[in-house]
Amino acid sequence: MNGRQLLDLFNTSGITILHAIHECSPYALTSGGMKLATAKNYVKLADVLFGTADSPRIQREAVALADERKLSIEFLDMVNKHAKKLKARGAAWKLRAELIAYEGSFEEVDAHAKKRVTEEGGDKPKQPGMKIGRVVDGLRTLSLTADQRKITDLEKTLDAAITDTDKPRSEALLEAFWDFIEGDGTGLITPEYKTVIALGLEQSEQVFGGTGDDVTVGASDGTTLTGAEIVNAAMEGALGDKLYVGLFHPTAGPVNLYEARFASDKLRTLAMAENLVCPWPDCNVPADRCQVHHIDAHKHGGHTKPSNLTMLCKYHNGVNDDAPNGPRKKRKRSSRGRMRRHRGKVRLQTPVGKLVGNTHHVSSMGAMNLI
Repeated sequence: MNGRQLLDLFNTSGITILHAIHECSPYALTSGGMKLATAKNYVKLADVLFGTADSPRIQREAVALADERKLSIEFLDMVNKHAKKLKARGAAWKLRAELIAYEGSFEEVDAHAKKRVTEEGGDKPKQPGMKIGRVVDGLRTLSLTADQRKITDLEKTLDAAITDTDKPRSEALLEAFWDFIEGDGTGLITPEYKTVIALGLEQSEQVFGGTGDDVTVGASDGTTLTGAEIVNAAMEGALGDKLYVGLFHPTAGPVNLYEARFASDKLRTLAMAENLVCPWPDCNVPADRCQVHHIDAHKHGGHTKPSNLTMLCKYHNGVNDDAPNGPRKKRKRSSRGRMRRHRGKVRLQTPVGKLVGNTHHVSSMGAMNLI
């Protein structure tokens, strides 16, 4: 049995393994080199699945289905992580059973679980505030939670003040932050937005007709805005001196942008309207900080046209496999997959050919999801 077969066996034997360690001491599991925290987590998970439950029938049926579906320990742990947030009697096991039966990839089930927990009132919303951590190695951490627009305004202001682009972004932002804090404060201004907002036809009629207060849309800085906020920003000139209209085809993707001045700005703006955050799965970098990427590499004959462009963050632009059919021996690293357009939408095609989209909540608000 080779390594891949062993890994497959481990990943399809979650119930079998957890049943075998039920009522074991986590310390007994560490004798083979397992991390104690991992051992404790496995034992707790086994107790949830095979110990006393407030819904024993649902528990038995869900465990049997998990065994039949050959779910991994990692998958079962993810299911339990979400379900245990529900405190009402029987609610946690109902959700575990629902998630175990849910058809989809790990990421799709994870996203569905987050949504269901929120619907059931199990997640407490974040509260505005500031936290200051203790001293560790002469450093302290300051954490600020506030309205998304205020934080984004601050971020854009600091970005505009960065002069050394070779520094890591976190260091450059910190330097700009202290320049403003320790200076005379004149740098703390509301920046002019060049952010792209994706609006569907029906949404645009509501927003600019004055009835779109309840409309929520995504923006290329990774945030969301209500219809009222869009109108207010436009009235204040914060959206620039022009509003651009992008034309998208349901299967071909972006087609053209009207009122743009330069071709490069036109193409970038269309790509940003389509993908408001980097479309690589699980990435949360907003399009404002992404690079324009040729889906079919320019060096291999890919054209600079709307349907062949998308936005990718610097990291994923670098790891994208631009030559998936090239000689393996010439590659410097194993393939992570590549972006491609499928039925009009940009998706990651994994090395085994599976198409995966980004489940970030703003990603689903891009232009191609509005038509």
